[in-house]
Amino acid sequence: MFSRVEERVLGAWERPAPRLLDGLFRASHQLGRTSVCAGVVAAAALWHLSRRERSSAALWLGLGASTFALQAGLKRVAGRERPRRWRRGIEETGYSFPSGHALASATLYPLLARSLTRRRAGWSTVARGLGAGIAAAVGLGRVYLGLHWPSDVVAGWLLGAGQLALGEAAVRRFSR
Repeated sequence: MFSRVEERVLGAWERPAPRLLDGLFRASHQLGRTSVCAGVVAAAALWHLSRRERSSAALWLGLGASTFALQAGLKRVAGRERPRRWRRGIEETGYSFPSGHALASATLYPLLARSLTRRRAGWSTVARGLGAGIAAAVGLGRVYLGLHWPSDVVAGWLLGAGQLALGEAAVRRFSR
């Protein structure tokens, strides 16, 4: 039953779409790439270290490593094949579940918003909303581009949000 629902969702997105969506979701693909995410993690960790914020730097490094390990390990265990319906000019190899792009974006972009607005409380909600919006665009783009099943993306979002919440709670606990 669940696979029929996912097939319907993919079928709805399979039709030709406006160029604007193609451009938006191709750009979102780049934001979830391992190389881009690794660069964000390294830059943020170095920035926090330069400010002598070791716990924040450790949070970035820990979540960066766990994001990669979690998605790689779960993909091997699940062994779920990617959809074979269409591709919008982007090829991916490897397994589908969970979406590593969705997991990374749900972890790292809200964390980036947190890092940039820690001392500007008035901007925190807006920035976190923007971080969540980026994660949403990346995840939706994975389905739109035909690279993932919807459940792959939802699992990535949930795993990313969960590990971010756990990481932030650990930093609060150990920073006291």
